[in-house]
Amino acid sequence: MLQSIKKVRLLVVAAAVSALAACQTAPPPPPPAPVATPQYTPRAPTTPFGASINTIVPQLRPDGLRQTINRDIGPLETLWHVRAALNVAALSCTGAQYSRLVSDYNAFIGNNKKFLRNANNAIIRKYRSDHGSGYKQAHDRHQTSLYNYWSFSPLRRPFCDRAVQVSQRAIITKSEELEAFGAQALAELEKPFTDFYLAYEEYERDLDAWRRQYAPEQARDAADETINTTGLTKGG
Repeated sequence: MLQSIKKVRLLVVAAAVSALAACQTAPPPPPPAPVATPQYTPRAPTTPFGASINTIVPQLRPDGLRQTINRDIGPLETLWHVRAALNVAALSCTGAQYSRLVSDYNAFIGNNKKFLRNANNAIIRKYRSDHGSGYKQAHDRHQTSLYNYWSFSPLRRPFCDRAVQVSQRAIITKSEELEAFGAQALAELEKPFTDFYLAYEEYERDLDAWRRQYAPEQARDAADETINTTGLTKGG
């Protein structure tokens, strides 16, 4: 009898333990292992118009203009620089949208042959006065630099677009209006270049920020290679 009572007590205790265990909340599962997030490095900024990374941007002058070959020239030289730009455009701008450039250039020269000849003679006299016996070499170097300036290949498309617009006005401009036309036309033809210089300077700032964040070694190397040119340029 006593053994039966003990068995009953054991059964009651076991049942109570089982009931208590059933009432308890199961512990939460362990948190998942952290997933490693891949490090993403954005591409370095690229130059505008695919220009060379060694492109030299002309300095900005106090008057807000860039120190290019088109600065500090008189009205006749201004018109001559426009003529050179239209010549470059006629020779290098290809495609149906630019087909009129050759005929426009020839018409511009033919319509203003006397004025342009006198302008060229005046420019030569100025070079002879400024450079003495070496005037011809100095003039040739200037002309080469001028044609190279207008021939900057990354800007071929925007330059040609501007040249078409200017050439259409050039062929209807009267000789007595050529100086005023030259000043306006030169500013228009330079617009793609001035826009490019601003874009290139922005690219340089973006590249510097990218290097400091993602490639500090490149940033240090670039800083080591920087040459201080203050005072080395004309007027500096």
